[in-house]
Amino acid sequence: MKVKLIAVLAVISVLLIAVALQQQNDDRVDDLQSRQLLSEEQLTVVNQMDNLVVAKAGVEVEVVRDGGRWGVVSKNMFPAQPERIAALLHAVRGARVTAAQTDNPEYHARLGLDTSAPQNATLRVTMGAGEESVGIIYGNPVGSGQVVRFADENQVWLINRPFGMTVNDVEWLDLQVTQIPMTQAASARWTHADGEVLEVEKAKEGDYNFRLAGVEQADQQGNERWTNSMVLALIDLRAQDVKLRSELELELDEPMLQMQVRTWSGAELEASLYDIDGKYWLLVDHFEQPEDSNLGVNADERWAFQLGIGQVENLNKRQSDIVRGGESD
Repeated sequence: MKVKLIAVLAVISVLLIAVALQQQNDDRVDDLQSRQLLSEEQLTVVNQMDNLVVAKAGVEVEVVRDGGRWGVVSKNMFPAQPERIAALLHAVRGARVTAAQTDNPEYHARLGLDTSAPQNATLRVTMGAGEESVGIIYGNPVGSGQVVRFADENQVWLINRPFGMTVNDVEWLDLQVTQIPMTQAASARWTHADGEVLEVEKAKEGDYNFRLAGVEQADQQGNERWTNSMVLALIDLRAQDVKLRSELELELDEPMLQMQVRTWSGAELEASLYDIDGKYWLLVDHFEQPEDSNLGVNADERWAFQLGIGQVENLNKRQSDIVRGGESD
């Protein structure tokens, strides 16, 4: 009986392996039968792209290459996220046609490919290089793929994977303002509008935790996370939005907080925080670092960075907050 059972199991195993191999072969055939969505001419335009427009439901984002960087036009050419540009290019270049669909424009609306349809939610991507451009319209998902057509063609194609991209211009911005490793920060000084000063420091290079300057260690034991979070909120800061300083009436207001951070290598960051009509804006007033340092700080003096209330609460600490916060745990 055991011999028969082993024989049956062996036959089942062979059949399963055969099915798996057949499926693998079918996938390889599908790959061989598919082709790249872009022609060589279109791929050349995409590779040399200097202008990009992503549009959906009457909203569009335009991103233009200016020198070596991409800028978001609606945000006064503030730098765009390189990662988002790279993701879009990767998706467009990697798209493969798996089947030809209809070439009858009467079916475009049903397939989500009619850009003139009311309440249209079709995504359109236009990539330009000089006078040349490639426009792709993305329609409904089909299985694990999606139907598409080129903007100047009626022919519909089914591609191997779906594509999506935001048309919210803020989500295209590179809003990482500062990026300084915590281990490199050596000391910090916070000056409030009423004149109160808060200073924190580290005992030695290589330490992670800050401590309050001029306060006995016994009185601040266990408060490290409060002091650390205050400094970290500045040196690893990602803003929520950005605006030209010239569009804010900064000269009419005094900063609610001025901040300074120094690193062990001699880099120095100075920033100020403003409350303007209930919104909080941070300015990078000064930044310098040694030539052999590569700390990431957007010190472009044109910009003011909008912060959320949680970020402001982390930044706007006083010595009594930190000490009392540690004692209340």
